Amino acid sequence: MAEIHIVGIKYIEINDQTDLEFKYKPEVPKLKLFGTLLNPETEDDEEGVLFLTQKQLNQVIVDKDIDLKLQDDRWYLNKPMSKEQTKKVGLVDIDAEFLGASGELKCYEAVKVS
Repeated sequence: MAEIHIVGIKYIEINDQTDLEFKYKPEVPKLKLFGTLLNPETEDDEEGVLFLTQKQLNQVIVDKDIDLKLQDDRWYLNKPMSKEQTKKVGLVDIDAEFLGASGELKCYEAVKVS
């Protein structure tokens, strides 16, 4: 289990991969967030994928004035996050299971958002 933080969001889409075995509520549909993830242990931020539920996503972005727009079955930020929004989103602790790598992207499943 790793603790990660979201420091950038490129887009979010509904997960359509059926070959993944999720540990956290496997029966609940997952969203796939593509963005910049920070690993506090290594202090590295890198492009990655985070699989999370709608409830978990809401916990991450609630009260941060983040506006998403739907375009071609993906949700994009209506405008880039400000430094203040990035700090607020980045402060949310996400306990995640490492699922593996897909090319250069590391893939995680959110287990707990606090």
